[in-house]
Amino acid sequence: MRQFYKDNKWIIPILTLIVLIPVGLNIFFMHGDLNTGKDLGNVEWLAFWGSYLGGAATLIAVYLTLSQNMKVIKQNEKIFIQNQENLIFQEERSRIALMPYIEVMVSLDDDMSLHKTKLHPPNGFIILTNNNDAKRFSSDFPQKYHQIIESGWVEEKIGNGVATFRRANHNFIRLIMTQKAPSIARNIQLSVCLVLDQEETRIYLNPPFLLAAMESVKLPIFFDKDWSEGEYKFIVSFEDIEGRSYEQFFTIQHKGSLNYSFTPINKPELQNKSIY
Repeated sequence: MRQFYKDNKWIIPILTLIVLIPVGLNIFFMHGDLNTGKDLGNVEWLAFWGSYLGGAATLIAVYLTLSQNMKVIKQNEKIFIQNQENLIFQEERSRIALMPYIEVMVSLDDDMSLHKTKLHPPNGFIILTNNNDAKRFSSDFPQKYHQIIESGWVEEKIGNGVATFRRANHNFIRLIMTQKAPSIARNIQLSVCLVLDQEETRIYLNPPFLLAAMESVKLPIFFDKDWSEGEYKFIVSFEDIEGRSYEQFFTIQHKGSLNYSFTPINKPELQNKSIY
């Protein structure tokens, strides 16, 4: 009862007005200058009071009904918002549980044996060269680069049958990608970002492949002598088993002559968030 009066503080003033208005009218008609009130009998006053109180009761009932309906609507809105928040929270938990995470490890080929190995797909050698006719991805490392890898020198002809040797300006970097999350990553592709004519262009370096939890793939990267030194951003793009797209990236600073620096890969970033 106390809560009812707390929520409906208006009810006491309204009831007071409902009682005082007819009493005031009664006194006015009985003692005022109007002859109409003096001629009213019990029947007329009973009819007046019946109509008045009936109308007042109807108005109060309508108001209480509308007030209760508004409370129900507000309560339903709160429940709806809470359900939406819970749904979003559950969807986010489910998304994170299914989100793959790619770890990237890089190192130089110190034992000089990797280039002689045949890598079976999805493993493969990535060749970064400005020669548009060269294959960028191959299971076998191109034979023409073997001597450069093994000796570290490249032969250049300077004319009249004279040749000279200079230090090869190349990098041959072991790259291993491992799917660390207890989930599956689909359509994994590695790409490198290049700035051409002041516009950033992505060059995809390998066919798409799939990795389950703790599976790895070897993607050694060879920077040819004609590949400019500088920092390159590599992007790993993939999907989870429900088709959500993610990207991670790392950078390699190609300094030539087996000299490089590496910035570790970042956390997965969901792409096209508005779709989900």
